[in-house]
Amino acid sequence: MLITKITSKARLVVTAVTIACLLIACGSSATPTVFPVQPGQVETSVAGTLQAITPPASATSQPTINPPTAIPTNTMIPTSVPPTAQPPANPGPVGKQIVFSTGTTQTGDHGTIQAGQILSYYLKAAKGQPMISMVNSFNSDVTMSIIGQDGTVLLPASQRSSGWQGTLPSTQTYFINLYGGSTAENFSFSVDIAARIQFAAGQNSTTISGTTVNGTIVSYAAYAFGGQTLQATLNTSPDDAGLTIWGFSDGQPYARAQNGVTSFSMQLPSTQDYIIDVVPQGGRVINYILTITIK
Repeated sequence: MLITKITSKARLVVTAVTIACLLIACGSSATPTVFPVQPGQVETSVAGTLQAITPPASATSQPTINPPTAIPTNTMIPTSVPPTAQPPANPGPVGKQIVFSTGTTQTGDHGTIQAGQILSYYLKAAKGQPMISMVNSFNSDVTMSIIGQDGTVLLPASQRSSGWQGTLPSTQTYFINLYGGSTAENFSFSVDIAARIQFAAGQNSTTISGTTVNGTIVSYAAYAFGGQTLQATLNTSPDDAGLTIWGFSDGQPYARAQNGVTSFSMQLPSTQDYIIDVVPQGGRVINYILTITIK
């Protein structure tokens, strides 16, 4: 399976731009349409859209402990309450299935939600995958909830939040409900799940080929220890695409695509997931080769 987070706040700016375009496009359509969806594609999840181009894990370069749940630093993506086990509330898929186009790590929906209406979505995802989900609306009163099929609550409806960011606790189906506000209004809903980088046994470097399908950002997650050195190189001109690199737990930006970054090297300050975004300039569709080394 295949975001931009510069700071959490800057990432939301990028998301907001995308959302604004979606709101203009959707107009007053009464029935939201999941996008992008193509026949025969697998949903985000257990296998992941980038599995074919990502070598198997290496015990020497990929930590075996689970990455910590990320804590959002921007108030527009509230920190979720600790997951709590509840009786299974979702015995099977309900609502619309969220599908990622092959090679992408972002998708979503847009349309019109009535006052008090509930729109339901579901997707499969794997344990340890970093996920960011948000809903935006004109009055900022459309909210969401996220619950696993096993009853684990990631974001309760009572929190009335418009977004969630964290590391998924288990491999299963997740249900996302959107709740309409006081009036009917247009909304834009997004889900970003970074593709996890793994290395072949005994290796500390990997090379990935990809395409910015539909001109969208492609996000990768690399788990590394504080003190290790992360190197990332993108084989494109800064006029075509750049790299944004940020910490998933601390929310700190370490490289910004808008500064023309295509090559990056830094000794990492802490142990966490590092998100590496390939950001096409101006929504371009480009082919790229990304080389990542952690040592």
